Amino acid sequence: MKRVTFPIASCAFISLLSFVQISSINSHSSESEEQSANEPHCIAWCFVAKCSNELLDHCKECRPYGEKHLCKKDDDACWSRCKDLGSGKSTEKLSAPRNLLVEYVSDFALSIKWDAVDGAQLYVVQFKDVKEERWWQDVPKLATQETQIARFVPPSRMLCDEFEFRVAAVSHASGVGEFSNSTLLGKPRPLMSAKMRVHSMELNNTPFIIDSQSEEGDAYRPNGTLTIALAYDVHSKIFCNYRWYKVERQSLEWPFGNDDLEVQPTFHMMTCADPDLGVAVPAPDFYKGKEPNTVEAKMGADMMYRRCRFVYAVEEVRSRHCGSTYHISAGYNEFSSVDITCDKVTNCKKAESSTKPPICGQIQDFDFNVINEDQVDWNDRDSRLAVNVSFTPIIRRSQTKKPLYYVAFYGNAVNYTNEEERTFLGVNMTGILGNVSNCASFMPDGSCQEISPSENSIVIGNLTKGQLYGVMICGVMDPKNLSFPSFDVKQKGLKIRNNALMIQPPEPQKGLLWTIVASIALFLMCLLLLSLFLWNRHQRDDIRSKKLKLQVMKREAEQRYTEMPKKDDLWELERRNLIIYDEKKLGSGAFGAVYLGRLIGAAKGSRDAQSTLGVNLMRAENCEVAVKMLPEYADELSKSEFLREICLMKCLGYHERLVNMLACVTNSEPYCLVVEYCSDGDLLHFLRERCAYMLKLDEEKIDYSDPNCEYSFDPDMVMTVKQLLMFAVQISYGLEYLSQKGFVHRDVAARNILVHDKHYAKIGDFGLCRYIYADSSNYKSKGGRLPVKWMSIEAIRHYEFTTSSDVWSFGVLMFEIITLGGTPYPGIQPADMLSFLENHGRIPQPDNCPDEFYAVMESCWKEKPEQRPAFPSIRQKLAAQLESITDDSCYSYLKLDAGKDYYNASKRDRIEQAGDVIDGNSTTVS
Repeated sequence: MKRVTFPIASCAFISLLSFVQISSINSHSSESEEQSANEPHCIAWCFVAKCSNELLDHCKECRPYGEKHLCKKDDDACWSRCKDLGSGKSTEKLSAPRNLLVEYVSDFALSIKWDAVDGAQLYVVQFKDVKEERWWQDVPKLATQETQIARFVPPSRMLCDEFEFRVAAVSHASGVGEFSNSTLLGKPRPLMSAKMRVHSMELNNTPFIIDSQSEEGDAYRPNGTLTIALAYDVHSKIFCNYRWYKVERQSLEWPFGNDDLEVQPTFHMMTCADPDLGVAVPAPDFYKGKEPNTVEAKMGADMMYRRCRFVYAVEEVRSRHCGSTYHISAGYNEFSSVDITCDKVTNCKKAESSTKPPICGQIQDFDFNVINEDQVDWNDRDSRLAVNVSFTPIIRRSQTKKPLYYVAFYGNAVNYTNEEERTFLGVNMTGILGNVSNCASFMPDGSCQEISPSENSIVIGNLTKGQLYGVMICGVMDPKNLSFPSFDVKQKGLKIRNNALMIQPPEPQKGLLWTIVASIALFLMCLLLLSLFLWNRHQRDDIRSKKLKLQVMKREAEQRYTEMPKKDDLWELERRNLIIYDEKKLGSGAFGAVYLGRLIGAAKGSRDAQSTLGVNLMRAENCEVAVKMLPEYADELSKSEFLREICLMKCLGYHERLVNMLACVTNSEPYCLVVEYCSDGDLLHFLRERCAYMLKLDEEKIDYSDPNCEYSFDPDMVMTVKQLLMFAVQISYGLEYLSQKGFVHRDVAARNILVHDKHYAKIGDFGLCRYIYADSSNYKSKGGRLPVKWMSIEAIRHYEFTTSSDVWSFGVLMFEIITLGGTPYPGIQPADMLSFLENHGRIPQPDNCPDEFYAVMESCWKEKPEQRPAFPSIRQKLAAQLESITDDSCYSYLKLDAGKDYYNASKRDRIEQAGDVIDGNSTTVS
């Protein structure tokens, strides 16, 4: 222990503690505060009067003046004279010392300082636990003639608690003065850098087994165990708070030793060179390591074989002695990364680094046919059948070699209820009946010796007709790793696609000639009758359609506005049940403004909802809504068109990709249309905000696509190809529903798509939407302001709108999505659009636009409407592209070229509702 030399004042203080035991100044229950203050007063008086030139422990004359029985308890005169030292003390008390400062200096010793007090001859220091009310009585008071105590080693029990200190001045003339304000000494906590380093990584060939009762235990069983040890550095950090003043001092050792500390790191997997989404990998549990200042954890050896990268840092530290946990917030630069590869792991042989897990679900063109179909007894309900399953493997660019052979797992299955799940996951397999492979024979080491003649096909037997089966195809990459994924993983994001297989009996065959002849004759007769029937119905429908159009035109000419029926209308809402926040304007529509509102209670229109989802949505009570409100000064034509939009939305029904109507107010003005509220506004501004943010990052040379990027940025403001494809699939799904219901939107553009929770797109703004009749399948506009740059050739030339013209507009919307809100046809005036399109002018392929995505865009811009694809076909193609995105590319961010003209379009072209429209009432379009 370091030897310290004390000054005379400090020696006097230690001597005072050694020869007199002074109880707390203000804690005696049997003595008054006046008497308890006399003990240090008399000592100070005696020491100043008789022993000022020698140390206190040598002043034997002053020892009796520190005893409680110096005077009788109630003899005030004796106490005032300190028995025989003087005539009495002054009644004026000394003031309290100021600026008391308590701080750690080294080895958890304390330095106590304060300002001097005029007339003071001695100072007394007290301290106590903050959880206690009384100042400690079992510890001698600290006393000194100086204005500091240079070194005080507190009891060990103080190290885990917070303590308060205070000081008072003492003189022989005035006694004990006022105590200072208490100063808080905070309890020390370990000061640990969040940065860690890898101490060791060691491979053990023992299989890695976790709790078999957990979900991961059934699906994750690697053949080896990897032990990783992380090292950390620790020293102590002590806080001493004095009012607003804060002091920090550091010492190199934790007082209870590093064995007292339990360190828990955060250890997060970023990516793998060979990804496998078929298995959920459990997070490792760290425990105290064998070496000092280390923690260890065990994980599956497949993390090494797949060459996975992890980031790690200290997350929290716990002191067992103090029973407290300290959380450490790691900065961006304090995270370290490690690539777990064979060359960095002890006991790893290079040959083992090539071991790869099976690749499952990476096939396309799944098909099957019954073997010996002509010999099957289809009338036997219990007959067992065999089928030949064929497929085409999907080979990724990052895949260096093909699978050695394929294994098919099959079992009973049921269909998913959601169409999106059916698109991406196929069928839901409820149990595995067995597995077969296309390997005819195996070597002793488990490798395939002979592949069946048809390399990409597998025979599955013992199946029954009419039963739905699920088939999961897996490619074996290495015979040493047969860790196949579980079929019943709960997380949908980790599920492997199971292809549907159901055997249906063939149509009954007609073997006799007379049966064939009779069938042909019957078919021709039916065809003739059907033709006559269709021609007759066409004539009737044509006449009825013309009459209906004449009635509509006559009614609109006579009275453009008709009051809505107000009785038995379940959509009608009492105005008192709708709160409109006038200060929260969401935007402006064709007939008025849109405000944020709140629906009191539930909408009664749920009884007319045409789906279970719609009923559940409309039953939501006290929910936030968007309110489209017609101003009171609106003319009769605006009222008529606004009421037309309300009637149309009542007929649309509910769909998850539409901004659905919840209620309306038409029994009094101003009229209101209540729809769902989407939190992130329209898609156009949503994309442009992110475009501006990404371009700014590029200007600042911040590579947001690099996982090791040292700069911080908002990942929600950086878009990936997968996110943009998801928006396109969702919008095509909604337009497919509109076309099936017989409606033409007429204004498909990013400004009319709303975004909710940053991931869900919904089609909105049905002000231009119209119902098309079955006989003509089109709608001819009467004029108005029309979005030319989103319109097809026939729509610009003849003002005729069909589902095919919506397909054209959707192609332009795809351009807006992939360019993050770029302006279509930059530099071309709206009046020149028709001649540009008729001369086969189209939007060129943007940067960052995948070839498959642009192929769908181009197909939407065919000059002849009948050559354009339908929305079901578009949705299927986009969904296939979304499904084919690899795990590496799904996290790849777009890199924008700021020099492209559609990112730097003129102000006039950027005005989406003014600069890109023409007046439909014009007689010609150049």
